[in-house]
Amino acid sequence: ALVKSANLDENKKWVYSIKFTEYDGEHSVAESDIRNIASNKLGISDIKVDDKIFVNYNFDNPGELGFWYDAKVEAVRRTTNTVVCTIRNKPGCRVTNLEIYKSEAPDFSEMDCEKCRKNRKRKCYQCGCRKCGGKHDDDK
Repeated sequence: ALVKSANLDENKKWVYSIKFTEYDGEHSVAESDIRNIASNKLGISDIKVDDKIFVNYNFDNPGELGFWYDAKVEAVRRTTNTVVCTIRNKPGCRVTNLEIYKSEAPDFSEMDCEKCRKNRKRKCYQCGCRKCGGKHDDDK
């Protein structure tokens, strides 16, 4: 996903305009729903109780693939290759898909510009076009 812009809503909370690589169009997303792309894959021997991890889980059919969630580890069962987690405040979720990643805090550094705070309406020579300050072409 690519963050296109960031704006404060009426409650003074950040809302990001996101362009997903898999979907057409832009989508508005709250800051609490933004995260880094998971890149640190964990083996079952790396996982410990109380770790925060990123897992694929299906609430309707737990044995099948579902959506990705942050989870807190309750137990690690190495003999059955199962990790028991709390996902979305629901304890006892048995994760058998061992494509598990380290849960990482979001990185908003891409949106940081000390001059304009990445405000797309404001011209900025630091993060925009070096000649005119406009932000009409994200590739330059």
